[in-house]
Amino acid sequence: MSTPDVFDEPWFPHVVTTTDIKPSNVQPPIGFDSFDVPIPWDTLCMIWPSDGLPTVEGLQTWIEMEGKWGNFDSLKDAKTLEWSQGPIGPVAKIDSGKKGIWRLEILPFDDDGHGSRIAEYIGNNPYVAQGGVSWNGRDILLLWRDLSSWPTADQVLTNLLISERLEDSRILVESCGIILGEFHAKVSDSSNSVRYAKPWNERLKMLEERTSSRTLWRAPHGKDTVGCITHRNFSLENIVVLNDASGKPNLREVHILHPASGIYGALLPMIDRAPGLRDLASGYRSLELNDHVIDSGMSIELRRCLFDGWCSTAPSTWSSAQSLDSHKGGVPIWEYEKALEELIFSEAFGRKPHRRTSWFLSHVSRIQAGMFRARTVAAGALSCLAVAGLGIYSGMTGLLSWNDSFPLMLCALPIPILRQLYRNLAPPPY
Repeated sequence: MSTPDVFDEPWFPHVVTTTDIKPSNVQPPIGFDSFDVPIPWDTLCMIWPSDGLPTVEGLQTWIEMEGKWGNFDSLKDAKTLEWSQGPIGPVAKIDSGKKGIWRLEILPFDDDGHGSRIAEYIGNNPYVAQGGVSWNGRDILLLWRDLSSWPTADQVLTNLLISERLEDSRILVESCGIILGEFHAKVSDSSNSVRYAKPWNERLKMLEERTSSRTLWRAPHGKDTVGCITHRNFSLENIVVLNDASGKPNLREVHILHPASGIYGALLPMIDRAPGLRDLASGYRSLELNDHVIDSGMSIELRRCLFDGWCSTAPSTWSSAQSLDSHKGGVPIWEYEKALEELIFSEAFGRKPHRRTSWFLSHVSRIQAGMFRARTVAAGALSCLAVAGLGIYSGMTGLLSWNDSFPLMLCALPIPILRQLYRNLAPPPY
């Protein structure tokens, strides 16, 4: 068994790989080899074709692989294929004649088969994998319709901002929020009424330790913040924009692609289901990582457009004041989680952290200081409530005359104002 030469591939975490790749004791599927890839906090299992990336003839031997699901008919009619390297593994563009152009993805790394899980949950949909091969609970092959002729929302937004078509930019981003909310409405029945606040906070602790971050943030999470099947990879790069009759992008006709987690999931696996707010925070991060959004000065405005679009179609409990209360976590705590992940992934692949990642993490202490000031306002409201209650109790029991109790009861007057001020001091949900 020869060790594959993949160290310099874009999907291989070469910076955090601590020693040489070695053959694994794990029994791989037929036609593949397994290798141990050690990283500081784990040992990843890499699956790789025994004979390397296959030709058309070799590809067709995968049609009857154990663990296959979905429709593999397009591979039977494959005429030509062209290999390239994608963000999570090698990608073959396959010409299947009358059956069209297809894309086959090899996943050397994966965590829990989220790509096939989403495909099964959503059902017949051209924006999910049409077939694949699962092994030991993870995806190793995924077959997609080729949609590369359609631009991504991130590409279209960049072009709109360069052309200074700001209103069209707002429309596009709001459409992205709408389609995300529609996806969340579809998966809302998978939500669990049990909050995962403790494991969510433990995940933050783990991320902080792995980044050697000087930040510390925990949240209690509101009662409406529940875990469910989420997108996990939501960004404007995973949204395609269809064309109108004139061949130009239709800013209101967008669709979400549902890729696998791949190496990103393997490096930082999701142990527990997360709330839909995590996807919304991922959308914010994708806006922040677009330099044209930042340079245009429209970051806050476009975040609000994404938020408004999402709220218009997402389950009402997910977009309720309880869920969005930033004092209990809300969206900011999930944006914090994503920023920590960005830092880890940048290190793993030898990339310089984006300036907005560093900016967000450097401002965490300011966000927390603002919330601390808000909690003093909340404490003032509780004190007023206690004093007013004491006044009523004293008057009713005769401890004080009603005339003497009345000034105490007047302390109830500022309570609504203080509560409103408390809510206003919370970080906005966008």
